[in-house]
Order: sequence, then C-alpha cells, then structure tokens
Amino acid sequence: MPMFLSKICLLFALVTPLLFGYSFTMQVDNMQPMVGETIHLTTHFRYDNLEEYDLAEPDYENFNIALVDENETQETNSTWLVTQHYTLIAKKAGTLTLHPLKAHIEFIPQKYQKEYNKNHYLQKQDISTQHLTLNISPLPQGIQVTGNYTLEASLDKNQSTQGSPVQFTASLIGEGNLENLNYLTLHIPHTTIYETSTSPHSKTFNILANQNYSIPPIILKYFNQKSQSMMITSTPSYAIHISGNKVSHSLLWLFGLLLVGIGAYGLWVLHKLAYLDKKKTFIRQLKKCKNKEELLKKIAPYIGKDRGLTRLIYRLEGCDDGEFNKVKKEIIKNFYH
Repeated sequence: MPMFLSKICLLFALVTPLLFGYSFTMQVDNMQPMVGETIHLTTHFRYDNLEEYDLAEPDYENFNIALVDENETQETNSTWLVTQHYTLIAKKAGTLTLHPLKAHIEFIPQKYQKEYNKNHYLQKQDISTQHLTLNISPLPQGIQVTGNYTLEASLDKNQSTQGSPVQFTASLIGEGNLENLNYLTLHIPHTTIYETSTSPHSKTFNILANQNYSIPPIILKYFNQKSQSMMITSTPSYAIHISGNKVSHSLLWLFGLLLVGIGAYGLWVLHKLAYLDKKKTFIRQLKKCKNKEELLKKIAPYIGKDRGLTRLIYRLEGCDDGEFNKVKKEIIKNFYH
C-alpha cells in the first residue's frame, strides 16, 4: 500500500470515532524508562451519547500494574470524559509493546433517538486505543533496587525492664521496584525478636532482652533514575536501657499474653461454630435448588473466591438438564471442604 494511502487509513481510523461521538486513547509519561522505574499510564474515554460501556483494564505480562485512582468522570457541554490512572513498572529491558486496550460500547444512532421503539436500533461495537511501544533501558550492572525511597522508624520506648518488650517499627516510603520489606530482618545479640508485617511496606519488631542493647540502623541502597546515581537511606540507631530483673512485671506480661491467647481462642471457637451452622444451612438450601437458574443465584457471589468452585460455576452455566444433577453434586461437595 502506498505511503499516502496508509496515512489516509490511519487518519480515518483516528477521526471516525470522534465523528460518531466517542474515542478511547491511552498515554504514558515516559516512553524510555529504565527497568523498575515507575511509569504513569492514563486512559481517556470520551463519549456524548451511549447507552452502556465497559472499559478493559491493562494487563501486560512484562509489567507490574497498579490502579492509582478509580474512574474520574467529567462532563463538558454534554460530552463525558472518563479518565483512569495506573502505574506501570517494567520487569525487563528491551522494546516492549503496550497492546491496545478495548472498550465495548452500546449506542442508539442519533436519528432514532426520538423513536418510541428506539431500543430496537441499539448497536453494539468494540473500539480500541492505539498501541504504545516503550524502549526499556537496563539497570546499571550490579543494581537490583531502583526508585526513590525514604526509610522511617519509630520506637515506643528506649527504657524497659526484663521481660517487657520494646516495639520497633520500620517503614518504607516512596516508589520503585521494591514491593515489600520481606528482606528486612534484625539481628541483635542477646535478644529475642518477634516480627510482624503490618503492611507490605511496614514491619514491626517486638524485642525482649535481659540487658542493655542497641538497635542498629537499617540501610537501603538504591539507584535513583532522576539523578542517575546511587542513593542511601537509613534509620537511626537506638540505645535501649534495660533495668534490673523484676519478676513481677515479667509474670504480669506473660499472664496478660496468656489471657489474650485464651480470649482469642474462645472467640475463634465461637466464630467457628457459627460458621459451621451457617454452612450447613447454606448446603441445605443448595440441595433444594431444582434447576441451574436457582443454583446460580445462590453461588454466583463465590465467583473468583475459589478457583475450583469458579470453574464449576462456569461449567454449570453451560450444562444441560441431563448434566445438572452431576454438576450440582460436585458444587455441594466443594462446600463440604
């Protein structure tokens, strides 16, 4: 095809949706990022007369993707603009393509809008964004963590007694390819440490000791794309003073833990009994379903919560009357687990 014909076809493909009152586009803020660098992807869906629409979400295997904001909808002169914001982080270097995103639309042409049976003229169509090609640069040799970070720390007290824990929390603030603090551990001689993760970017350590000790600084080295240099962020070090052995405090603390454990177990038992009773009632309701429509109403909320059950639900939707009882038994059996 001659070059001028190709340009005419491309122009027609871009302009035609606008003439009919709708368009779907996407853009990124950086076409040449590095591996691990945050890319901001924005989609714009514009329309002026639609009955229904459904926008596909980005799903690219070579990127970590996160939704930043829910749909932002604005109206200007009877034209609606739906905007969505995502962050992408490339997992490998090279030329990577963001394939077009699709949108399903349903509309009634303008000339039929005043017809009493206008729904008879409902049209359905799929439209797409353009594709985007990104050139992803590799990280400098030997670098694994990239982004822009700050490590923060908090301490509930710097003086304690034997048997009474000190609570130390470290938090990671910023963005980049470091998704969590799973790598982070504390090693302090002559102490016992229990750690919990309150969120992917925060970790809490409960430290028990019989003598004075120091919490060392936590250090993170990372590559910053904007400055193109190595950066270091760290938490302060803390000196903890432990007073003499006070058995009463230790016993009270252990007794408190025991009471908490007993109370939690009691609540768990009550919750478990209530759950089993509710489960039996639900299974009885499933057994009374006489056709797949009744059964689907009961189990539709469980789609996506269990892979095996989800497959059975989709199988139920397509089964005939002869296979219904067999699929029903398999679904009920799944709820006994």
